[in-house]
Amino acid sequence: MASPLFQSPKGVHDILPDEHLYFSFIKKVVRHRCRQAGFRRISTPMFESIDLFNRGIGDATDVVEKEMYVFESKSGSKMALRPEGTAGVARAYLEHGMQQLPQPVELYYIEPFFRYNRPQKGRFRQFHQFGFEVIGESDPALDAQVIYLAYRINQDLGIADQLSLQINSIGSLEDREKYKEELVHYYTGKERSLCEEDRRRLSINPLRLLDTKDEDGQILASMAPKMSDVMSAESKEHFALVCEFLDELNVPYQINPHLVRGLDYYTHTVFEFWSKKDGSQNATGGGGRYDGLIELLGGSPTPGIGYAAGMERTIDYMKEQGIRPPNKDAIDVFVAQLGHVAKNALSPW
Repeated sequence: MASPLFQSPKGVHDILPDEHLYFSFIKKVVRHRCRQAGFRRISTPMFESIDLFNRGIGDATDVVEKEMYVFESKSGSKMALRPEGTAGVARAYLEHGMQQLPQPVELYYIEPFFRYNRPQKGRFRQFHQFGFEVIGESDPALDAQVIYLAYRINQDLGIADQLSLQINSIGSLEDREKYKEELVHYYTGKERSLCEEDRRRLSINPLRLLDTKDEDGQILASMAPKMSDVMSAESKEHFALVCEFLDELNVPYQINPHLVRGLDYYTHTVFEFWSKKDGSQNATGGGGRYDGLIELLGGSPTPGIGYAAGMERTIDYMKEQGIRPPNKDAIDVFVAQLGHVAKNALSPW
C-alpha cells in the first residue's frame, strides 16, 4: 500500500474510535468522583499570554525554557499553548473574583495540553490531562483529600495496584531558600562530577539536582543534605498531619526525600504516582501545594493544592492490566437488507 500523502506531525496522534472508549471511560470516572467530592468543572483557554507561564511556572524550569509552544499574535502579543493546567486556573480564579466565593474553591478540568519534548512511550507533544485544584485554604486535610481523590480514581480505573504513591515536603518558600543555599554549598567543588545539564541546574534551580537522571548525579544526591535539616517546625507539622490523614484513609505511600517536582510554584506537600515496575520516568500523575502562586500572579497571598494526571499514560496502564472499558455501542442485533426493495422498506432513516 502506498504511503499517505500527509501524516500527523511528529509527537501528536489521532485518537481512533477504539481509543476513545478509554478516554470516555476515564472522563466518566473523573467527573463522577470530582462531582461527588464537591468539585466543579472549569475550562481555560488553549493559549494564554506567555508571561502567565513565565511568572507562574518559573523562568528556570524545563517547561518554560525548552518545552513551550510560543507564537506571536497579529497584534504582536506573545502567546503560548498551555503546557499545564494550574497557572491558567489560578489566573481564572483571580480574574473572575473567585476569592469572593466561599473558600476553598474546588475545580477540576479535562483538557488537551502541549509541550515540545522528545516523543516517547506515554509522552506526546499534544497530550490530555485531567486535574483538580483546591484554592483558598492551607489545611493539611485538603492535601490528603486531593491525594485521596487521585488514589480513588486510580482504583476506579483498575491501575492503583500498579502505582506507588511517592510523597515529600519541600517546606515553605522560606525553607526552600535556605535549602537551596545548603545544596549550593554542598555541590560547590563537586561540579566535575555533574553532567552538563546538572551543572546548569546548580546555578539556576538547585532543587532539580535531587531528581537528576544522571547516574553520578544520583549518587551525589543520595548524600546531599535533606530538606528536613532546615525545615521549620510549622512545615514539619503540616507534613506530619498530611501523613497522619493518609494513614487514617488507608492510602499507602512512601516518603521520598528526593521528590521535588519540576515547577517553581510548589511548596510543602509534593507527590507523584510512580510505576512500581518502571519508576518515576513513567509516573502517571502528580501534584502538590502552591501557596505562593496566586500572589505571584498579582493576587493576595492565597494557598492552593492541585493534581494532574496524563490520560494517555493512564490508558497504557489500563491496557497493561487488560482492562477494557465498557462499550455501550456493542451490537446485539445485526439486520442486513438484501436487494433494493428491502433496503427501501427497512431503511433506518
